[in-house]
Amino acid sequence: MNKNTLAWIAIIFTTAIWASSLIMGKIVFDTLNEMTPIIFVALRYTIACPFLLIIGLQTGKVSNRTINRRTWGLIMLAGITGPFLSQTFQYIGLDLTTASDAVLLLNLTPVFSVILASPILNEKITPEKMIGLLLALVGATLIVINTASVEAVSTFDRFFGNIIIIASTALFAINGIAGKISVQSTDSVSVTLYSTLTAVPFLWIAAALFEDLSILFNMSILSWSIILWVGIINTALAFILYYEAMNFIEASKLQIALSLIAVWGVLMSVLVLGDLVSLLQILGGTITVIGVVIAQISRKNKAQQTEIPIR
Repeated sequence: MNKNTLAWIAIIFTTAIWASSLIMGKIVFDTLNEMTPIIFVALRYTIACPFLLIIGLQTGKVSNRTINRRTWGLIMLAGITGPFLSQTFQYIGLDLTTASDAVLLLNLTPVFSVILASPILNEKITPEKMIGLLLALVGATLIVINTASVEAVSTFDRFFGNIIIIASTALFAINGIAGKISVQSTDSVSVTLYSTLTAVPFLWIAAALFEDLSILFNMSILSWSIILWVGIINTALAFILYYEAMNFIEASKLQIALSLIAVWGVLMSVLVLGDLVSLLQILGGTITVIGVVIAQISRKNKAQQTEIPIR
């Protein structure tokens, strides 16, 4: 089996485990009712940090170059908008809506990236990109107005949760733009590690201010097992697989492959959580994925995006 094939296997596995992060979050929020969104995110990245540091040092992929003040500012921006705000919003939204809605709406991240890349990175918005953006917008609209009934999820909560998820994708796009600029003077693994380290203190401050930290002393073994899995496998290991795959797969194809997260996520939400998925939701998700693919295909190699894929 050649390295290109192994890279594709790795990225397919990565999309599956990233999709499962939302499913596991939903389990600890609703089924076990033992954890709150911000604490979940704070634990996830706190656990992931030492593994990212060890792997980075052992593989020599943590930059030894001096990082200038401008780059440190961009890394901090990536950390605040990505692991902190984007992930916090994502799991708060997930607590209000369904997992299937969440995974489908996360496909809007590349759309916001294309929009932001135009004025900030001078990337031209081509007719193909415009068509892709419009299709993605139509698809997202269909998902948000989806009326399939889901037990214990009110229409208002679901709608509000979907809006929060969309806000998280916009923040994650800012994270990607900041990361892309940062890697021009350092490397992607360093940016991921340092941005995550930047976010962790903010996450714990937010958790202390808005949530009850005493729940940490009452969590079951199952909840701790889930958060350890998400921190080590879904975060640290997934980063390594993603960046290794970058060595053998074109960045544009890699971004398109991330659309598989929606496929895995919907399947898992139905099979594991028993979510009800309407035809309108399936149509919206399909249109969104098609729009993202069209927008990504139109991008030239020199304008390809290196995002910090913190899922």
